[in-house]
Amino acid sequence: MGEVYKEEILKAHVPLVKHFSFVLGTTPNHSQGMGTISITKKNVERQIVQNEVENAQKRASDLELEVQNLNSIIQNQEETNTQLHNKVQSQRQLIEDQELALRTQRDQMKQNIEIEMKRQMANLLGNLSFSGSNVSSK
Repeated sequence: MGEVYKEEILKAHVPLVKHFSFVLGTTPNHSQGMGTISITKKNVERQIVQNEVENAQKRASDLELEVQNLNSIIQNQEETNTQLHNKVQSQRQLIEDQELALRTQRDQMKQNIEIEMKRQMANLLGNLSFSGSNVSSK
């Protein structure tokens, strides 16, 4: 068949791909000049599904990274909370110790004041009785 149309083929200003289709004919599932790759509805659907799977995997990977980042943030916050809790506990203990020291000082001051008041009362009573004995002897 190619021998019959050889001169016409050589004279025609047609791309080489077209020459093959003239000589060999065409098949409905073959793209011209692309070899045996067929563009069928099944292949298109398969490509769409593959793209969706790849996109889903990328989203899953992105979500996994985001979860890892959030877990890291949570862990840092928990560590900070623990440190703050320990600091608050330490400050509470310090305040309790200071309150105890103040109560002890207050009690000691009360005792000292009572002792001083008793001493002064004794002095006053002693002076009164001494001055009273002076008055009765006159």
